[in-house]
Amino acid sequence: MAHGAWSEAIRFEAAAVRVERQLHRRGVVDARRFAARTEARAIVVATLAFAVGLAAGAIAFWGRPVPVWEGASVGAAGIAVAASITLAAAAVSYRLAARDPRQAWLGDITRSRRAWMTGALALSLAGVFGMLQWMLFHAASLIWPGAVVDTLTATVIVALVAGTSGYMGFEVAAHVTATKLVLLLFTVVAVGFAVSVATTQDDGWYQLNFSVLGGSGGVTAAVFNVTLILAGGVTALLALYLLTGLEAWAHTEPRVTRARGLVVYGVFLVLAACFIGAALVPVTLSQIGHNIFAIGMAVVFGALLLGLRWVLPCLPWPIVLLGLAVAGGILFSATLFWVGYYTLVTHEMVCAGLVVGWLLLFTRTLAAAERTDRAVTVPDAES
Repeated sequence: MAHGAWSEAIRFEAAAVRVERQLHRRGVVDARRFAARTEARAIVVATLAFAVGLAAGAIAFWGRPVPVWEGASVGAAGIAVAASITLAAAAVSYRLAARDPRQAWLGDITRSRRAWMTGALALSLAGVFGMLQWMLFHAASLIWPGAVVDTLTATVIVALVAGTSGYMGFEVAAHVTATKLVLLLFTVVAVGFAVSVATTQDDGWYQLNFSVLGGSGGVTAAVFNVTLILAGGVTALLALYLLTGLEAWAHTEPRVTRARGLVVYGVFLVLAACFIGAALVPVTLSQIGHNIFAIGMAVVFGALLLGLRWVLPCLPWPIVLLGLAVAGGILFSATLFWVGYYTLVTHEMVCAGLVVGWLLLFTRTLAAAERTDRAVTVPDAES
């Protein structure tokens, strides 16, 4: 009887493993199908965007020579088309992302939260693509000042910008991860600040700090402050992805409690609020108010790095030690600023590089932990 019961238990366990493996294979197949469909949809979107660009260019430039820059130019049309096409393509793609088995959790999010997530991602991508076009066409105007092209050439350029923006926007938004959001955050800030620097009339801004750009007025201040708001939106989105990743890790790691996940979530929400607050309260409005948000950002993130061993004790020691090293690097850079060796701009750039580098390794560590847990749960998991 004992042997028979044991054999029966073995058969039930083997059957359960077979069912689990079959479900996993189904999930892998569905994920691959979604990836193939995403590529096909991106090509369709690019084709439609190219056609829209052709139509818009033909209507705007019909029968006249078109300047590459300044006024009703190829550059202006390219910026407008890149931003609008990317906004639409990214919004549609991110709405479809819930059909991906790897991102099925998106389907469980409330409609209002999903709306702001889509808006934050799509607006950030649109801002990046629009500012990149500004940089490209502005550079072209410096290389070929006063350049003029015919209607056909101008129309084709605009159509190519539209098609490329549609394809890239759709592809990027199809599968968002925490690591990609860190890269997007860095790109938003880097491109936005670069455009602000290129448009400022204050040649001595670098002797003070980046915040001066946000209070200088005109296009420079608008671009700088919008960049901070977009960075806040991406950071808030990153907070939600980190919380979701930690909740998934908690299934196999008992030390990742709900409270610890909420601490990380809260820290990044505060960082997002600091980005937005620094934009809404520029230095020209209130130096003290702006500094509260700017310095608060550094204090909150530094506290996370110093308390990482207690907040997430399950993290590997190297990433914890690296966090302490980053905190030490920020403090050392601040010391060099206080003694007058660094300017504040240099200190801000050093801190930004250290923070982004650590965030990339932190999010990759979380992603690796999730993949390992899935592999343990399903023994024959395919990579």
